[in-house]
Amino acid sequence: MNNKWRIIFASFAASLLLAACGTSNSDDNPSSTDGTNGSAVETPADEPETDIEEDVDSATAEGDEADSTEEEDLLKDAVETKSDAQDYSVMVMPGYTLTSEEPGRDSLYVDEDSETFMRIETTAKDEEAFSFDEWYENMEELLAASTDGAEPTELTDEAELPQGEGITNVKGAEAKSAEGYFKGFVMEREDKLVRVTIYATEDNEHIKEFTEMASTIK
Repeated sequence: MNNKWRIIFASFAASLLLAACGTSNSDDNPSSTDGTNGSAVETPADEPETDIEEDVDSATAEGDEADSTEEEDLLKDAVETKSDAQDYSVMVMPGYTLTSEEPGRDSLYVDEDSETFMRIETTAKDEEAFSFDEWYENMEELLAASTDGAEPTELTDEAELPQGEGITNVKGAEAKSAEGYFKGFVMEREDKLVRVTIYATEDNEHIKEFTEMASTIK
């Protein structure tokens, strides 16, 4: 009788020991069926992609800032210069000279190449002989005459037009021929109309500088 109970107790103890081992193994090896634990779920692999995106965004922002700084630097050393013959002033960059050409017309030319220049004309709005549109149409006629009849093309890209504080309206056109490259703008300010005509070669590096200086005429 005693041996029978010993066998029963031994079997019962063995069952408890096996159950305890099974529970321990389940806790030590957390690979549950829902896939929320264990090595099967690996999220760190996505982290490098996030880092790359952040690097690209940072590089783009730095590039935009550098471009903006470069544009601002064009007028960094410019000097405000008043016309001797007309009622306006303009920021003149080093290497350029403003001179009165004839009544109502000034020339802003390149010191090393006087054939490359920008003609400047202004008129007070309360005394204007032409309206904004009429002066623009007349400018297109001047561009066509300068190129022996080449059809001027209106500039629709704002990046090619003078963009300065106080300019309320602006239109521009360009014309190309064997004689050279010609670009003109008509700008409207609160108190005056301004018309500029640039005479240069087709690939002239001064076009951007002339446009920047034109935006400061006031």
